[in-house]
Amino acid sequence: RQPAHIQTFLLHTAILDRMCGSLCDAVLGVGSWELGVGDVPQLNPQLVSPKPQAAYSQLILEELERANLFIVPLDSERHWYRYHQLFVEVLRTRLAAGATAEALATLHSRASVWFEQQGSVVEAVQHALAAQDWERAAGLIEQIALSTMLPGQARTLLGWMTSLPAARMRAHPALEIIHGAALMFTNQLDAAEARLRDAERDASAGLPAEQARLVHGQAAAVRGNLARFSGDIAGCVVLAQRALELLPEIEFLHTVARLNSASAYLASGDVSEAAENLAAAAIPLVRATGNPFTFLRSMTNLARLYVLQGRLKSAAATYREAAHTAAGPGQLRILIGSPAYYLGMGDLLREWNDLDGAEQHLAQGMELIMETLAVDADDVSLGYVALARVQQARGDYAEAHATLDTFMNLARRRRFAPHLVTRAAALQAQIALAQGLLDAAGYWADTCGLDSADDVGFPREPEYLALARVRIAQVRADMGAPSPLLRLLDRLLLDAQAKARIGSVVEILILRALASQACGDLEGARVALDRALAHAAPAGYIRRFVDEGAPMRLLIVDCRLQIERYANPAIADVRQLLAYIDTLLAAFPESEGGTRRQGDKETGRTSISPVSRSPGLPVSSSLVEPLTDRECEVLRLMARGESNAEIARTLVIAVGTVKAHLNNIFSKLGVISRTQATARARELHLL
Repeated sequence: RQPAHIQTFLLHTAILDRMCGSLCDAVLGVGSWELGVGDVPQLNPQLVSPKPQAAYSQLILEELERANLFIVPLDSERHWYRYHQLFVEVLRTRLAAGATAEALATLHSRASVWFEQQGSVVEAVQHALAAQDWERAAGLIEQIALSTMLPGQARTLLGWMTSLPAARMRAHPALEIIHGAALMFTNQLDAAEARLRDAERDASAGLPAEQARLVHGQAAAVRGNLARFSGDIAGCVVLAQRALELLPEIEFLHTVARLNSASAYLASGDVSEAAENLAAAAIPLVRATGNPFTFLRSMTNLARLYVLQGRLKSAAATYREAAHTAAGPGQLRILIGSPAYYLGMGDLLREWNDLDGAEQHLAQGMELIMETLAVDADDVSLGYVALARVQQARGDYAEAHATLDTFMNLARRRRFAPHLVTRAAALQAQIALAQGLLDAAGYWADTCGLDSADDVGFPREPEYLALARVRIAQVRADMGAPSPLLRLLDRLLLDAQAKARIGSVVEILILRALASQACGDLEGARVALDRALAHAAPAGYIRRFVDEGAPMRLLIVDCRLQIERYANPAIADVRQLLAYIDTLLAAFPESEGGTRRQGDKETGRTSISPVSRSPGLPVSSSLVEPLTDRECEVLRLMARGESNAEIARTLVIAVGTVKAHLNNIFSKLGVISRTQATARARELHLL
């Protein structure tokens, strides 16, 4: 019953998800827009008279709203509207039935041009694809894709790539690069690599040399990100250097490659002034692109460097600036790379003994890790390790081991760099020591493939420090020789000092003090601890001392007594050091009679575990108590990599029952993790 011009308006504008007067004028071909889809009737005088200066379509929109014709205003100024969802479906069905393909394409092409002119390129691409104007769509996608890729847009890009004909993709190798990047950001790393190879092949076969060089540079830059997502930082840096050689500075991926190159310190451990300058120099370049993802990554990269330098307060300030600048309120969580902020900040709060704040940040970061979007393997490792350390600090040892088991299974599925997996296994041994399970920790030390005489390197430094902790405990128990241990710590210290890793220096000096204490060299222990405190106090390290347990507490108490005896408390520096030492001592758990309190009544954590070595099961002996048939079944399924839930489904038992069986298996085998249980079972020919 609507007049002809209203029917025309409704049908032709039904292609739009949102509409305003000038957009509808463009689609209809009114005014300066060429007519191409039917004729627009003369304006209704009754509509024109109230607002003769208004655009034709704006008057129609206002009339439709007054008539309650299934139209919804999207803002208070009545500028943007949309049709009711059911009504627009009816209109689109009627339009598709009555219009030619050419007419529909014309409508979508006009909408695409309008959106492009307004800077709304995503909608411009969508209408170009609907018009099957492949060349226009390809040009628009190339224009914006790599520089504006965010989580939602990565998935949108995949949809666009699927819509484009294969022949069009082959003719535009840059589109294949974009497709590879979108696959990468949605964690389809093998498919991404295959698409990059397609791009390089098509570029070499069909493009002029200079354009082919650009495509090869883009492929190298994206491959650098693929390497980073798997934890291969050294490979990432090599690919970044290749991209920098091939890409012009105005290319967005040149900036990405420069940022990847600035991550070289994560492979070398060198955080000296040159490395800091490289990381800092990337920030203004990235800021100039206006891309929030790369800006966030440049800032969190610098913060990680500060942590290694032992400048924890500078790191926290940089993380906060990154979160404030990179996104508006509520927007940080949707940015690729945001886990790096939450997990990095959470680990800092853990070190400062703010365990509640650490848990809150880590929970948010871990939630993002669980999503399908790609995350740097180093960030994933940082998150799980930090969470396990928080659980250790609370005395929740079983949870800490389970967290690390989960990470190692995830790392194997995603094919992370091997050192990230072995680093988690080393932390499990360290936690076993905190539980007093020296035999289990010693089993790891004897089977991990590390040796005190090895040439140490930064990526595996946490493993060597864990090895040192085990050897210290064995010396204390008269089960090991001190000389190889001390030489290992000296080599680690030289490397950390040469590369300005003060965070490592603090930790190594702490272990040097504990090693000297275990050897009966109290004076050597005092010297090493004094140096550690001098480095640690300005940054406010707490957990690095407290996690070493009762032996470290005894050393710190002795240090305080020495200061009171020989130093002048009227000196400001002495007062500050004493205040810092008191903060450390207050953070140690209450201890009594050689036991360590794991929690308090308010949290329900009331169990007591011995600090001293528990006898355990010698790893070289046969099983004192054999596994039951059901435990053997659980062991075989666990060794295949099945989760607790999968084992429960296979055996038709409860998940809690699976956990109980695993605890029994671990106890009987004298191990603390799935990985160790599998290895031990193979030694005993149980698998």
